[in-house]
Formats: sequence, C-alpha cells, structure tokens
Amino acid sequence: MTPAHTAAAALLGATVLGLAAPAAWARVEPDPVVAGQRVHISDGSRCAAAAAARASSPLFGSVVLRPGRRGMAAETEVAAGAAPGRYPVTVECGPGGTRFTETVTVRDGRVDGVDAGQAVGGLALFALAGGAAYWLRRTANRR
Repeated sequence: MTPAHTAAAALLGATVLGLAAPAAWARVEPDPVVAGQRVHISDGSRCAAAAAARASSPLFGSVVLRPGRRGMAAETEVAAGAAPGRYPVTVECGPGGTRFTETVTVRDGRVDGVDAGQAVGGLALFALAGGAAYWLRRTANRR
C-alpha cells in the first residue's frame, strides 16, 4: 500500500467517524458537567441571528442567547444544588419558533474522560502519525 493510499484510508476513516456522531441541535459544553460549573450553550447555528432565542433547563432556568461567532450562544452556571443525572436543555428560536433539545449529564464531583470530538481528533492524529512513519521508513529504505 502506498503512502498516499494509507493517508487516504486514514482520512476516510476519520471522516466516517465524524459523520457518524449525532448532530447537536442545542449544544452545551462541557458535557458532562458538575453542579456549580459554568457552561456554554449554543444553538449550533440553527436559529437566525435576529431572533430572540432562549435556552431553558432545570439546571439553570432560562437564559437569552446572543449572536456570536458560531450562532446564538450564552454562558451560564449550573445550579449549585443540581443532583447527578440527565437533564434536558431546550433552545427555542424566538417565541413559538423551532425548538431543539439536547440532554446533559450532571456528574457528582470532578469530571474526567474524553468526549467524542477529542476521540476523533486523537484517532486522526494517530492515523496521520502512522502514515508519516510508514512513508519515512519507505523513503529511507529506498536509498
């Protein structure tokens, strides 16, 4: 297999993994969270910038989303007394507008782990490093 074929296969694999991840309509980062932590909420660029978009959840009440670099967004804090579990976060694009819901997990204590984006990025870097090592070895052996 040539280095070009190896690189193409790695990129194709990373693309398929990225596309297989569910599209987030309402996005809360980080996820999972802990009680009292600040979170970033966005609409995933689904609402018009001029609309009066709001996000609501039992975790933080209701917040107004403002236009930002990646759509409508806001920062807020998870309630200090939030119990561990899964909570809905709903984004509404203006009064009576389209609604999107995402589920957020509240963990007890410190949050550890890797999210899907970090895993895909790590796999892509690993594949690229492997392809580069293969190419360098093949190039060095030809001399």
